[in-house]
Amino acid sequence: MKFIKYLVGAYVCFFVCVLMLVPIIINDSLPNSMIISGDIDNYIKKGIVSTQYYPSSTTATTASNFSNGQLQVKYLGLTVKNIDIYKVEKDEIYACGKTVGVALQSKGVVVVGQNPIITENGKEIISSNINIGDILCEIEGEYVETAESVSKIINDKQYQGKELVAKYKRDGQTHYTTLKPKLDKESQTYKLGLWVRDDASGIGTMTYVKGDTLEFGALGHPISDIDTGAIMDVFDGNIYKCSILSIDKGTRGKAGEMKGIFVQSQKSLGQVNKNTDYGIFGTTTNDLLQCCKKVKIGGRSTAKAGKAKILCSLDGKNIEEFDIEIIKTSYKSKNSNKSLVFKVTDKDLIKKTGGIIQGMSGSPIIQNGRLIGAVTHVFLNDATKGFGVYLDLMLENS
Repeated sequence: MKFIKYLVGAYVCFFVCVLMLVPIIINDSLPNSMIISGDIDNYIKKGIVSTQYYPSSTTATTASNFSNGQLQVKYLGLTVKNIDIYKVEKDEIYACGKTVGVALQSKGVVVVGQNPIITENGKEIISSNINIGDILCEIEGEYVETAESVSKIINDKQYQGKELVAKYKRDGQTHYTTLKPKLDKESQTYKLGLWVRDDASGIGTMTYVKGDTLEFGALGHPISDIDTGAIMDVFDGNIYKCSILSIDKGTRGKAGEMKGIFVQSQKSLGQVNKNTDYGIFGTTTNDLLQCCKKVKIGGRSTAKAGKAKILCSLDGKNIEEFDIEIIKTSYKSKNSNKSLVFKVTDKDLIKKTGGIIQGMSGSPIIQNGRLIGAVTHVFLNDATKGFGVYLDLMLENS
């Protein structure tokens, strides 16, 4: 009888140990995150080990058919693991690396400075709540499209010499104030005493193109006004073929630069309709798609420290691959275009550019056959090091 009791006790102990080990085995054998394509129901199971998908309450499915959430894994009704899920309808995308010219027309005009007006009473500066870096959107309900339209509105007979209501934006927030233009003695026109800018242009690198819709993402960071740093709200924009004239290598304390030209009167490669913290977005043509490379979709869930490659075009024509080493990934950094840190290890790229230079922003980062993100910034104290943004952040904000 004692032997049977010992045997039963041993079985009970063994069973308890198994019950305790199974959750540990499940936790260790499953990934912390994963990208899935197709029907989420294929990943939901019932039984002793069950799974249930919970979509994120803060991130809805976007136009890019990209969404996220958590797959909750339970054992005997107890949660043993939460897996971050990144769901895509299609698990393929085209990585680009082509250098392009970008020209944007802003919604409203960016205030870049103040200027005194010479009136009958001498120099006068108009006092207002509008600061440098603000975006002037409307005057008396009339949309401000260009710098010239400001003068046209305030010199309209119905508004001359009157206090006018102005709508402006600051840090993305809409505000209203009043302005009273002054009559310039020399030109005999009314002026606000503000320097404004209504467009921006430059060069950057195309990150990806979607094969079915021809939607693109580029740069990985916003286009901002050169003087004020204000992010331009896009009214209209285009991308163009770009010719690289020269390359200034990056040195310690000074970022290098691609110097190039593009002609806005030529046929555009596509339209820009959005300018965000995670890059510019729009639609392109089949011409650009031809130079892209089909790869798997990656992002926060697949990026890890180790070897990778970037794609870029240093001459504006040929897209080349260069070796880098990802040295840090900030998986939980969900709202940053500096989410990962990498180092250029390719001797040819270092010889040509010194590392990362202006114009390479948007260069696709490829790791293990997946597009995981794009180059965004360079370390000023070390041109061989740079920051990148995850692809899923670009897709979510496209």
